[in-house]
Amino acid sequence: MRLYQIILACLIVLAACNNSASTKKKGEDTATKPLVKKDTPVVLNRILPDDGQSGMKKGAVYIYKNRGFELFSGSTGMGKKYAETINMYSRLKLPGLKIYNLIVPNGFEFEVTERNKDLVKPASEAINSIFAAEDPEVTRVNPVDEIRRHRTEYIYFNTDHHWTSLGAYYAYRSFCGAAGLTPVSLDTIPFKVKPNFLGFFYRLTRSSLLKNNPDSVKYYLFPDSVNFYIGSSSISYWAKSHMYAETASGDNSYSVFLQGDLPICKMETLHRNGRKIALVKESYGNAFAPFLINNYEKVIVVDSRYYKGDFLAMLKAEGINELLFLNNIFAAHTQFHIDDIKKLKK
Repeated sequence: MRLYQIILACLIVLAACNNSASTKKKGEDTATKPLVKKDTPVVLNRILPDDGQSGMKKGAVYIYKNRGFELFSGSTGMGKKYAETINMYSRLKLPGLKIYNLIVPNGFEFEVTERNKDLVKPASEAINSIFAAEDPEVTRVNPVDEIRRHRTEYIYFNTDHHWTSLGAYYAYRSFCGAAGLTPVSLDTIPFKVKPNFLGFFYRLTRSSLLKNNPDSVKYYLFPDSVNFYIGSSSISYWAKSHMYAETASGDNSYSVFLQGDLPICKMETLHRNGRKIALVKESYGNAFAPFLINNYEKVIVVDSRYYKGDFLAMLKAEGINELLFLNNIFAAHTQFHIDDIKKLKK
């Protein structure tokens, strides 16, 4: 990895969402109906035709089509270390616990043309290399093809390294396919929007191109009733709060999701299907987690960078029977982030 890429990877994992704003009706539950597969989805080509446009580097950020990007070139060896860390949890053989691993591709993966294809390593290649090193008991979730089918939509921010809630939604659909769940449709879900978001890439570069292409942050108001709690290192302590930080604004707008990077939080719903999941994540998981309340009776979200409690004891105390590791592709190839995930197992 070239120096600027190493620097960017570290900045993204460390700052990844330190914009923290830490400020069904009962009856028949259809949340676990298996996803009905229709026609086999078309897999689109990764390389787009050359459109004559070139990008430029500004510090550690690649600016292309008035958007900021990170350029991925993680090593196979580091990806294998990440796989070994996931295997470590699988080999604990915790009774009744099903483990998933979902790796989020970077935004530039969906902008690769003949002209710039040598700038980055293919995301699916890196993800599949990790999957090949994982134990067969781990359920693998690769959202690349599902996201690529929607590449022309607003799935990654222009000025920030995160995905939008829509990008997270398409990964959630991939997860539902692997977990035997029916994904919620967004067609009738109300939402709110926070405008004028200038994110991490803008703060790094102060580029006028990015400043003139600001983002908006959409978050969905699901009809399912949910109780949201903020936890602590103590297994038994949960303080009732709100799933969205409505006061988040400006360059902190991404922190609307889950109030930012809380060490641990919990969502309890009216579903009674026996499915209780823990999500271990970095900041990409913040926009993803709210979708899970449509399918699970309990969702616990743990940020591996900040949680210092007894993780395994918490899983047992909360009756967790599914465990999802969700990390962006840079985090999955970064040593100190891998170490953070390892340290959860004390």
